[in-house]
Amino acid sequence: MKLLKKLNNRGFMLVETLITTVFIMVIFSLIYTNLMPFVGEYERMENYDTVESVYVAHWARKLVLDGLPDSYFNTVKTNGYVKLDANSFNADIRDLVNGYLIANGVEQIYLTTYNTEKFKNYVSNSDSFERDFEEYIAYLPSYKNNAAKQNYYRVIVEYHGYLDNDVNSYGTIEVIR
Repeated sequence: MKLLKKLNNRGFMLVETLITTVFIMVIFSLIYTNLMPFVGEYERMENYDTVESVYVAHWARKLVLDGLPDSYFNTVKTNGYVKLDANSFNADIRDLVNGYLIANGVEQIYLTTYNTEKFKNYVSNSDSFERDFEEYIAYLPSYKNNAAKQNYYRVIVEYHGYLDNDVNSYGTIEVIR
């Protein structure tokens, strides 16, 4: 009798092993499917809105507030954005702006309305922007909730990062004027 009971336990052990294996595979598949979107989002945001990019955008905001003529803000309200360079700023801070552009590897500064929808449409329909910049602009929220605020703008900075000069990095920050 005892011999028969031992033979019957082998089948139970096989079923138990299969159930445990299936259970572990289900857990790993759930972890994988829930973790991969985070990994993809991390890779996408690797060069977007880092501490470095917010720092670079912060100083661009300071320059915009201190030395940009009012006519540029009126143009932004009309067109949805304006492209800035050193000549856009008042003559008394142009040297400071040139130093900022060179020291931070800034290629371009854009001043947009707080609601970036108009700028997004322009960038997506234009062929004059690089693919990386188009992806960054598409990544940005539209900020529609605060679109009614009259004196709110956004500064978007395109620059070469400190770690890799071949890769463009981007940053944005709000400007309240």
